[in-house]
Amino acid sequence: MLFHYTRVDVENLSLLSDKELRLLAEKMGIYVPEGLDKLFLIEEIIEAFEDDSTEKSFSHDAPDHVEEKKLTGTGFIPGRLEEIAIPDRYNETYIVAIVRDPLWIFSFWDIAESAGEKIIAEMENIKLFLRVCEISETEPEFHYDISVNFEDRKWYINVPYAKRSYRIDLCMAKYQKIKVLARSNIVRMPSQYMDIPDKLPQMTKSLLILSGSEELHLIEPKEENSMRILSMDGE
Repeated sequence: MLFHYTRVDVENLSLLSDKELRLLAEKMGIYVPEGLDKLFLIEEIIEAFEDDSTEKSFSHDAPDHVEEKKLTGTGFIPGRLEEIAIPDRYNETYIVAIVRDPLWIFSFWDIAESAGEKIIAEMENIKLFLRVCEISETEPEFHYDISVNFEDRKWYINVPYAKRSYRIDLCMAKYQKIKVLARSNIVRMPSQYMDIPDKLPQMTKSLLILSGSEELHLIEPKEENSMRILSMDGE
């Protein structure tokens, strides 16, 4: 049983047998290797339909061509989900931290409506801020704060040092009391430069010389970040 490719209902391709799909592919001039999975065979046929539709849409607008395009199909692949609208907000209180480069973190957050309404009602006495915490297993936790507005939802944060771990807390303060609304994931900042050991194999040294690295006059950057955000007392 053969099918004319301009009159196949693409949505019913999955109902055809493997033999019928191969006959249809042969009719359309599609090469089908032995043992090709049915799903991939259907995708090949659909791709050929879509290419054919694109060619027709750019040819001319004669009535017979328009009608032929309508019968070509919609490009439906069995098992593919329909388009789902992604909401702008999820009515949850959360904060996320993402590394941008060795000295910058991109953070975004949201506050649930119930918590937001409470904050707005007491806005005169409540301040929102991001607490940037440096996480260390051997040293006391270091942190500094960045004031944000209630309407803010994202912030680029400059951190003091590369190669260290940080966490961002979304906090509110009322008088002297501080409450953590949400706590982000911990991110590890990458190095600003390539760590090269003092003793390198001769082959590696030769490759570095051939690459012209000696002419670049590379200087290892200082550990301290010149763009570090200082607290009010200058510490």
